[in-house]
Amino acid sequence: MTTAPTDLSDAARALLQATTMQKVDWILADAWVHTPTTTIAFQWMAYMHRCGVVMRPPCLHLIAEGGMGKTAVLLAYTELHPVQQTPDDPLRLQRPIVYVECKPEHQGERGVRHAILKACWPSATHIRGTEEEVDSTLRAQGVRMLLLDEFGELTKAGAASHRRALSELKRLSNTARVGIVAATVTNLAHVLDVDQQFASRFKRKITISPWALSNDLRNFVYGLQRNLPFPERSQLDDRQCLPLIAQHSEGNTKEIVEVIRLAALHALEADAAHISHDSLVLAIESPTPPSVALRRVA
Repeated sequence: MTTAPTDLSDAARALLQATTMQKVDWILADAWVHTPTTTIAFQWMAYMHRCGVVMRPPCLHLIAEGGMGKTAVLLAYTELHPVQQTPDDPLRLQRPIVYVECKPEHQGERGVRHAILKACWPSATHIRGTEEEVDSTLRAQGVRMLLLDEFGELTKAGAASHRRALSELKRLSNTARVGIVAATVTNLAHVLDVDQQFASRFKRKITISPWALSNDLRNFVYGLQRNLPFPERSQLDDRQCLPLIAQHSEGNTKEIVEVIRLAALHALEADAAHISHDSLVLAIESPTPPSVALRRVA
């Protein structure tokens, strides 16, 4: 009788006796795995949160190419601080951390306010985007940090709109005393430089670089595979598989996760006890997805 490997996560271990479809659903779901860089980002965000209401709240600039995990980092930190109801007023929400998805249509100061208000009131159908509305919302919900994802999108409507957007964020930082985390892709990392005074608050920069073949990559792959429901230890972090993963993914986090997901599904389809090199090769070379992951249509 095969016993579960000691390095399997508790959640994956609980699925060893599950149905194939339950295992497929689990493999296809997103799983968070910390890396050295994201750990540092979390620590700085926790520090910013701990600073509380200060005159010049600390800010952070997170820089990475697409698919390297900027959004995942921000969402994972947001989930650590869920929305809560105020004990003496069940209709009043407390939202200490606000994740804001920036879009090209969020132009100028009113667009910035609209993006923030939509994040604070996800079900709202009518948002005016006034200064008073955003100020009162941040105050009422006890917001301490704004996590601005794809921050560079706010700057694509021209120089004047760009400056107004930065000016509004600087005003909110000053008046609402909120810390700001701005996440940008590498080629838009300069967007804060338009306002030198505001940019000076973002001297703390964290860059999520593409993966190289290293122990850090081995640890990341190990963290991913230990969350997969196989009764024996998989081999994806060994000397044969790891270089193949690095080469195929070109160091992109999203591609690493996807190829491991496909390899796991191919192994599951073969009723294998672990993910082997053969399953990884199949994940890379197969022209079609694993049939086990396709819903059967009557």
